[in-house]
Amino acid sequence: MTDGPQGRITRGTTNINRLRRIDRWAVHAPPVREALGASSRPVVVDLGYGARPDTTLEMARRLRAVAPDLQMVGLEIDPDRVVDDQDGVRFGLGGFEVAGLRPQLIRAFNVLRQYDEPEVAGIWRQLCSTLGPSGVIIEGTCDEIGRRCCWILLDADGPRSLTLAWSPEH
Repeated sequence: MTDGPQGRITRGTTNINRLRRIDRWAVHAPPVREALGASSRPVVVDLGYGARPDTTLEMARRLRAVAPDLQMVGLEIDPDRVVDDQDGVRFGLGGFEVAGLRPQLIRAFNVLRQYDEPEVAGIWRQLCSTLGPSGVIIEGTCDEIGRRCCWILLDADGPRSLTLAWSPEH
């Protein structure tokens, strides 16, 4: 077992409202709602929130509509990016080991696209091994302002679905 965060520091680019499509989908997706409902105080991890915590705070706000008592944690592998807790969201240092947490939901967005393809399956297995009961992972990528997105929903057994979302006018 390695001490400290596992993974590599990524670019850290982010943008306000960049992950809105994913969040809106998550609020309505039955597997996500079931995962959140598996605990009275579900733990949700936003893994690799980047240079600013905006998308983590937005995710917490959106998911609290269906899980008001969730414990939102934003984890960043770069210690210089870790911010103070705010708006009921904890922020801390962490990588693929998710800081020892057992979350019901992990969102890892725009993180693995910066890894080589042969590394992904092992990282998925590692993340899945951290999940709490009925836990799921939303892993994917999007363009800089969130107009074009794709993500995979995974659970302890592996990939469950692929979603492609975009704004047709763009």
